Formats: sequence, structure tokens, C-alpha cells
Amino acid sequence: MRHCSIDELRQILLSRKDLERGASGRAIERALSTGELHRVRRGWYLPGVFWRELWPESRHKALVVATWMAARGSDPVFSHESAAALLGLPLHRWVPRSAHVMLGSVDRHSARDVFRHEGELTEGDIVRVGGIRCTGLVRTAYDLGRMLPPASALAVVDAALAQVAGVPWDFDAAAEDSMRKQLEDRARRPGARGIRQARELFTLAEGRAQGPLESVTRYRLHQLGFPRPRVQVPVPGPNSTTYWMDIGLDEHRIFLECDGIGKYLDPELAGGMDPGQVVLEEKRREDWVRGSTGWGVARVGSDAVSTVGGFAAFLGAFAITPHGARRIWL
Repeated sequence: MRHCSIDELRQILLSRKDLERGASGRAIERALSTGELHRVRRGWYLPGVFWRELWPESRHKALVVATWMAARGSDPVFSHESAAALLGLPLHRWVPRSAHVMLGSVDRHSARDVFRHEGELTEGDIVRVGGIRCTGLVRTAYDLGRMLPPASALAVVDAALAQVAGVPWDFDAAAEDSMRKQLEDRARRPGARGIRQARELFTLAEGRAQGPLESVTRYRLHQLGFPRPRVQVPVPGPNSTTYWMDIGLDEHRIFLECDGIGKYLDPELAGGMDPGQVVLEEKRREDWVRGSTGWGVARVGSDAVSTVGGFAAFLGAFAITPHGARRIWL
């Protein structure tokens, strides 16, 4: 599985007219039925092998780019999930069926695969990504922080903060604070749908988080009443290296390592190593951390955090419970 760029999609997307230059309608339908072609939206196609190797966010990006290419000279502003896909933000366990665009108060009619949102946009709300207009990081995080399920929404907000603040080992806390303040200022405006959820998530968000599984894990900890954990905790490693542990629970002296499948299967994340090598390196790293800190390490997969009750049971197997928790949301 992999992601793809806007430029790549612009080059490889095929219109019906493109296909008809070299194939009959019957041949096109046969290619669709065998999986040689995949229909992204009416009149726009990708090679099937290309489509099948894409992560869900890039599949949605393909729909957005196809919608933009079909717009025939208009200049729509993509928003919500579609803006997230263009900006490189995660859509954790959320698969949008339509391209999302912003309009004024007129013509809110939505086609089958285009959902049009009413709402005001300022000049500062709009950016161009690969030539396509969309809402920027702050507006997109604000919109999805209100409208997605909370765990998925937190993953979006974390990733937006991370884009402005950088990696944990070269983190710009001032940039994170500036963006968080912009989000919190917007969330003070009353009346918007989902605003209470957004206010809570903007406070919980962490730009140091390195992926949606970390975000969801932290949200589950919050639901179970745990105090705010440390994120991306540095542990001195061998030969002047540093190991960055995903989540640190100080009360329990344990690190939670969030193991998404991409760590093992995505060539970019794996750094060119095959899955077996990745597993071996992770074991060496974990052994060092256990031995040098005296802390435990628990590996959290996506199944463990799919529900708050399931995550409570997972933590219970390690004798990890919140001390003095005042609420547990099940």
C-alpha cells in the first residue's frame, strides 16, 4: 500500500474520451469487470493495479482530482475530508463517498459523488495544493474536529499541528501553540455543529504525535480517565542515538508503542527494510528500552483501540488502570 501525489494522479487518470480513442465500449466494460480498470467516478478511471495499491486517503484524493479535472474551467474549493486528502491529513477508519466542496448560500444541490457545503470562507481560509483550491490546515482541522467521530477527528487535528510544528526531535512548540490558539479562537464562536467536541479535541491535540494510531490510543486513554500522557518520549539509545517512544504512562512506568501495519508494509516507513528486518530492529530497540529504563513496553495495534471497552480490557491484561479516575466512558 502507498500514497500518491496530485501530479501523479493528474498524469494517470483517464477520461472516458481518453479510453475511447483506443478501445471500444465493450472492451472498456470488460476491463472494468476484470479489474484491469477501476472507475473512480463517472467518466474517470485509473488502472486497476494502481488503484488497489493505494491507501484509502489516496483513493479519496483520486476522486477529488478527478472531480477537479471534470470541473471544466471552474475553480471549486474542496473542503472537509477532501481538503484533508489534498493536505496529507489522515482519515482514520473514515471512508468518504463524495468529494466535498464549499459554496455560498446558493446551489447546495449535491450530485451523487459531490457534496456541497454552505459556509463563509475568508481569503485566509483557502490555499492551493498542486493547483487545486482547498481549505487550509486551520479551517480543515476546525471543520473535521467538529464533524468526524472524535477519535478520527483527533487524528486530523494532531496531524495538522504536526505539519506546522515538525518532527519531535526538531519540534517548534511556538508554531504548535500558534495554530492551537487559532483553532481555539474559532471554537469560541457559538452555534456551529459539533463545537463542544471541537473544543475538547483542540485541548487534547498533540503535534508530536506520529500517526493516527497514536491519536486514537490517546483518545481512548482520555475516555478511560487517564491523565494526559507524555507523547514521543526520548530514551537515550546506544552509540549516542535516541529512541522515541510513542506514549509514556508515568504512573505505571510503561511505554505504549502504537504498531500500525504501515510500519511493516509501507516501504517509506520501513526505510527500505523488509518486514522481518523491521520486526528484528523493533525487538532490539524494545530490549534496550526495557533494560535501560526499567519501564515496561506494551504494543498497541489498531484492533486494541477499536472500542473503548476493548482497550480497557487490553490495558487490564497489563494491570494498567487509571488511578483515581473520575469517569470511564463505555
